[in-house]
Amino acid sequence: MAKTFLILFGAPGSGKGTQAIRLADKMKLPMVSTGDLLRAELEKNSPLGRIAKKYMDKGKLVPDELLAEFVEHRLKKADARAGAIFDGFPRNEEQQEFILRRIKPALRAGGRAFAVLIDSSDKAIKARLGGRRACACGAVYNLKTKPPKRAGVCDLCGKKIYTRDDDKPKVIADRLKLYHKQSEPLLDYWRSEGKLIEVNGDAAIDEVWKELEGKIKEKGLI
Repeated sequence: MAKTFLILFGAPGSGKGTQAIRLADKMKLPMVSTGDLLRAELEKNSPLGRIAKKYMDKGKLVPDELLAEFVEHRLKKADARAGAIFDGFPRNEEQQEFILRRIKPALRAGGRAFAVLIDSSDKAIKARLGGRRACACGAVYNLKTKPPKRAGVCDLCGKKIYTRDDDKPKVIADRLKLYHKQSEPLLDYWRSEGKLIEVNGDAAIDEVWKELEGKIKEKGLI
């Protein structure tokens, strides 16, 4: 069976995760997210999870080598026989080199690999994240697209909603700067290979999906 791999790129707040879920459902492929894998290993208190926790408890990033092990274990599961959709991995050149090495045998056997860029402007990202509000109960709102019924108050529990630290203007700007620095070399590779699918991430969620679905069909992936 020829395998298919899609690697999704997009700035924080671009809606990349939402589109990854839709792609996974449409293409019947597992979504591989290092964030989800890490949380699962921590909850299971697995050997890998315990190693990761040691770094996290010290306020350190989980090393690329350990994240690669999470991904490697996930790709060995039965539902990944036909390929996978990567969300949030790779984030740097070392991680991308791991992915390319890992999928190389599948590509030699006739498999396919593309990168997908949900291309959102910094202006749109700042507006989305800057308007996001959260509640301690877990509810999330957006002052423009999904405001609470009563200003400043959660619809579900009645508590006061707030701006998360990572949605504050300076933090958003720093996150975007880091994203561009890390992602551009990775995207340059896929562009040079003619394997980069780009869609307008500034549009509404359903419009982004319509464009993405159309381009995926053009490539013969669905």
